[in-house]
Amino acid sequence: MTDLAAVKAALRTQAVETPSWAYGNSGTRFKVFAQAGVPRTPWEKVDDAAQVHAVTGVAPTVALHIPWDEVDDYAALARHAEDRGLRLGAINSNTFQDDDYRLGSICHPDAAVRRKAVGHLLECVDIMDATGSNDLKLWFADGTNYPGQDDIRGRQDRLGEGLAEVYERLGEGQRMLLEYKLFEPAFYTTDVPDWGTAYAHCLKLGPKARVVVDTGHHAPGTNIEFIVATLLREERLGGFDFNSRFYADDDLMVGAADPFQLFR
Repeated sequence: MTDLAAVKAALRTQAVETPSWAYGNSGTRFKVFAQAGVPRTPWEKVDDAAQVHAVTGVAPTVALHIPWDEVDDYAALARHAEDRGLRLGAINSNTFQDDDYRLGSICHPDAAVRRKAVGHLLECVDIMDATGSNDLKLWFADGTNYPGQDDIRGRQDRLGEGLAEVYERLGEGQRMLLEYKLFEPAFYTTDVPDWGTAYAHCLKLGPKARVVVDTGHHAPGTNIEFIVATLLREERLGGFDFNSRFYADDDLMVGAADPFQLFR
């Protein structure tokens, strides 16, 4: 693209969705550092997101995380966002904090735990209906820590079955966004460790299922641009998590150590 006016027009259409949890206290994995003025409720997180959009002009939506952003009336929260010039974006599920999920959630060998996990994902779709959100964002901490701890193929079967049930619940214009992470947090096998695994499940599910690329979660030397190009070509790119990595995990903002990364 050599037409400067066309480049500028394309950039004007770009928007960045900020995550609600980015407005809370943060720190390292060893300690969360408290700050003054941090939002106490989802309503206050939306207020902060509105301020970011007012200053930047490129952040018109804010993603929610359930149960971190649970409220009694999601439609009212959506109206609150609209009153401040925002929309509620992707609904992020959480199947990694409960003790029941120690051996996995949607891939767990116990059918009762899998039922609990899928029930939560279906609840997230209900929340999408109430907020007008289009995207269900899924990341699973499922995996095994030792060889022989569980049946690797069986876990993929359970993953596919659970995703299929949730996929069928999606409404018109709604999408399922499946994120992968290379090695977080399982030590032996992670059930969705790479873009190929996520892509394979999305292909089987149907056109509403897309892959999320976390720019900070690949093996050293991986050409992330190639992955993005391939998913674009197949019309299966669902979005990005803009993280960066320096040693291992995605603990940096994208471009913090490699400023050229975001451009690429």
